[in-house]
Amino acid sequence: MNKKHHINVDFKNAEAKVKANIVLISFKEQDNFIIYSPHLEVTGYGKTEEEAIQSFNHCLGVFLDYTVNKKTLHKELISLGWQLKKGSIKKPLKVNAPSMSDLLKHNTALEELLNKQDIRTMQKEVAIPV
Repeated sequence: MNKKHHINVDFKNAEAKVKANIVLISFKEQDNFIIYSPHLEVTGYGKTEEEAIQSFNHCLGVFLDYTVNKKTLHKELISLGWQLKKGSIKKPLKVNAPSMSDLLKHNTALEELLNKQDIRTMQKEVAIPV
């Protein structure tokens, strides 16, 4: 992607955090901009790219807050192909997002998106509560 995007997520939680890199895919569908993370299956949208980024940030915060409160975050990450390393499943010290090739193996909709849409990609570092 030519343009640098810095997306700040203001997720706050009393839990400890580890950092992970995720890929964001940006594309336009009809009159809306879409920001999608295949690593977390989180999407934001808006009439402008800035609105889509704000929407994505909000949805990511809701996803993290909900799964942390329900104590299902680690289970969700594992189901999405993440590896929780060092420590225990309940208290991992390191998390690794799945590679794009692994995501493509298990997500036919992602492969279709990449093949049919004019997309831009960017990487984002997020803090994952552990």
